[in-house]
Amino acid sequence: MMAVQNNATAAVNNLRRLGARRNEARDETRRIEARLGTLFKQRGFRVLVGHEFPAGKGDEEDAGEIDLLCALEGHLLVLELKSTYQRRSMKDAWMHRTSTLRKAGWQLHRKVPAVRQALQHDASLRQALALPPEAEPAITAWIIDTSIEWDHQAFRGFLKISLEEIQIALRDDRRWLNDPEGLFRGPGVGDATTRADTGAEPVDTLYPNGFSARKFIEVVESAAVWTATA
Repeated sequence: MMAVQNNATAAVNNLRRLGARRNEARDETRRIEARLGTLFKQRGFRVLVGHEFPAGKGDEEDAGEIDLLCALEGHLLVLELKSTYQRRSMKDAWMHRTSTLRKAGWQLHRKVPAVRQALQHDASLRQALALPPEAEPAITAWIIDTSIEWDHQAFRGFLKISLEEIQIALRDDRRWLNDPEGLFRGPGVGDATTRADTGAEPVDTLYPNGFSARKFIEVVESAAVWTATA
């Protein structure tokens, strides 16, 4: 067992599991939200981190905090983040599905209608997200988890996606999942160095016609990150 176990993963799992209720846990999740928000901003999204609805707004007062709101090109992403640990047994994975992820789906079930209502009455929220007052944005809501269990399954109708997949899709880094050193490419074929030196898009890009909010959503929901590359 010592020869095959992943000691790094085991150490992180133990820290996350045993210290799940420590005072620093919320700060850790905040940092994850802020860093992910920065990636979205680099792609041109307008981002609100930890948005809270003001009290006294009907259903909105029960919606709680929105971890991330990201708007671009008439699309609005409502993201619920969960910072957890990698499960090492089917029992633990099943418990994660029936507790944390089901709860996240229920939370989004309440939050999405609250966001829609807020956009109708809160001009400052629309302004912060650069949404025109006359148009209704297309809202997409996801559960984003630091663990990979139950990826691309729906909870209360909301897709669960790993944080790693979102990061890869935003950075357009799928090429690193397949032949990262370029050992199997023919001579003269571009790679990450080509993009860095010349500004050209990488050969294996998720966005051959350029990045857009619509294409990003399609990439994530179709699990294109994990599609075998040519």
